[in-house]
Amino acid sequence: MSSVSRLNFNFLRTTSFRLAAFHLGLFTLSVMVVLAVVYWFTAGFINRHTEETVLREVEELTAVLNERGRISLLRVISERASDSRTDMIYALTTPGRDVIAGNLANWPSGDLGSGWVEFEIKSRQEPGRKRQAVAVILPIDGIGWLLVGHDMTDRYLLRGQLLTGLIWAVSLAFAVGMVGAVYMSRRVAERIESINRTIDRITAGSFADRMQVTGSGDEIDRLVTKLNRMLDEIGRLMLGMRQVTDNVAHDLRTPLSRLRARLELAQLDETLSEVQFTTLEQAIAEIDRLLGVFNAILTIAAAETGRARTDFEPVDLAALAAEVAELYTPLAEERGLSMDVHAGSPVTVRGSRQLLAQLISNLIENAVKYSPAHGHVTVAAGTEAGRPFLSVSDQGPGIPADSRDKVLERFVRLEAHRGTPGHGLGLSLVAAVARLHDATLSLSDARPGVDMPGLTVGLRFSGS
Repeated sequence: MSSVSRLNFNFLRTTSFRLAAFHLGLFTLSVMVVLAVVYWFTAGFINRHTEETVLREVEELTAVLNERGRISLLRVISERASDSRTDMIYALTTPGRDVIAGNLANWPSGDLGSGWVEFEIKSRQEPGRKRQAVAVILPIDGIGWLLVGHDMTDRYLLRGQLLTGLIWAVSLAFAVGMVGAVYMSRRVAERIESINRTIDRITAGSFADRMQVTGSGDEIDRLVTKLNRMLDEIGRLMLGMRQVTDNVAHDLRTPLSRLRARLELAQLDETLSEVQFTTLEQAIAEIDRLLGVFNAILTIAAAETGRARTDFEPVDLAALAAEVAELYTPLAEERGLSMDVHAGSPVTVRGSRQLLAQLISNLIENAVKYSPAHGHVTVAAGTEAGRPFLSVSDQGPGIPADSRDKVLERFVRLEAHRGTPGHGLGLSLVAAVARLHDATLSLSDARPGVDMPGLTVGLRFSGS
C-alpha cells in the first residue's frame, strides 16, 4: 500500500482530524446556540408585538363602549373591519354567538371560552385556504361576546422562514467548517506522514536522510528540527563507534597476519616436539579465528557505509546460490546432511557479487552447523510476485521469535549456541548486506509445530 493510500485509509483515525472534528463540533454547537437565541428572541418579539396590538385594540374598543355606548362600538368595529389592508380580526356577537358586526363571517368552531384562543379562518384572497389566527374573547354585558384577534399567517410564515434561514446558516457553517477542518487536518496529517516516511527510510538504513523543515516555525517544525539534531548526534556517535571498531580491526589484522606467518615458519623447524607443533597449530587456528572476526567486521562496515555500492553489477542470484551450495555440499555430506538446491531459471539482481556470495555462504554455513545428523538443508532462489528471492532452510533448533531481531546485532549469540564455534557476526553480516541491497530480511520457523522447528532465512529483493 502506498503512502498516499495509507494516508487516505487512516485519515479519519488521525489525531489531527479528531481534534479538527472536535473543534468543528464546538463551533457548530456555538453557532446553533447563538442562532437559537436569535430565533427565540425574534419569535418572542413577534408574539409580544401581536399580543400588545390585540390588547391595545381591546382597550380602545372597551373605552368606546364605556364612553359612547353600544351604537358607537358597532360603528367603530364596522369601520375598522372594512379596511382591506388590516390583519386585525373583529367580531361582535349576540349571547348565542351570532356575529352582528366585524369581518369574521362565522364564529370559530370549537368550544372557545373567554381569554386567549387560537383558531383557523378562511382566507379572503384564497377561499380554499385556511389561515391561522389568535384572538382575545371578552364577554360584553347586555350585548354578547367581543372577539379581537390578529391574522398570524404572515407572521408564522416569517417565523418559519427565519427558522429555515437559521437551519441553512447552521448547515452552511458546518459545511464550511468541515471543509476547513479536513483541509487543515489533512495538511497536518501529510506532514506527519512525511515524517513517518523519513523515519521508515532511516530505520531501513538510510541514515543520512533527515526530516523536512517547512520554515513555518510552528511546533511541528520545532519538533522536526530537534529530531534532526538528535539524529545528527546519534549518527555522529554511531560513526565514531564504528570507526573505532573498524580501525581496531584494520590495525590488528596486519600484525596478526605477520604473527601467523611467523608461526607457520616456526612449524617448519624439524627440532620441534609434537607438543610444540600442536601448540603452534592451535595458536594459528586462534589467529585464523581472530582474522575471521576482523574480516567480518570490515565487511559489515563496508556494507553499512555503502562503499561497496561502487562494485554493483548485474548478478545471477540463482547461479551464485548454486555455486556456493556446491562448495558446501562435501561439508554437508561429511556431517550426514543432505542438501537440495532449487535455483533453476536465472534471477538477476544488481549488487556486489562478492558480498552476496559471502551472504549465501554465511547462511549455508549456519544451516549446516546447526542441523542435526541426517538433517536436510534447502537452498532456493527464484522470483515470487515479480521480486527476486533467496531462502535457506535447515532442520535445527531454530531461533525463538522474541530473539530474531537480537541475533542480527553484532556479537550476539543465544545461550543455547554458546558451545558451538562462531563469533556472533554471521547474521549481522547477512543483515548488513541485505540492507545494502535494499532487500527485506525475514527469519521464520522452517517446520512449525515440531520439536526441531528449524530456521528459514529469506530475502526479498526490490527488483533486478
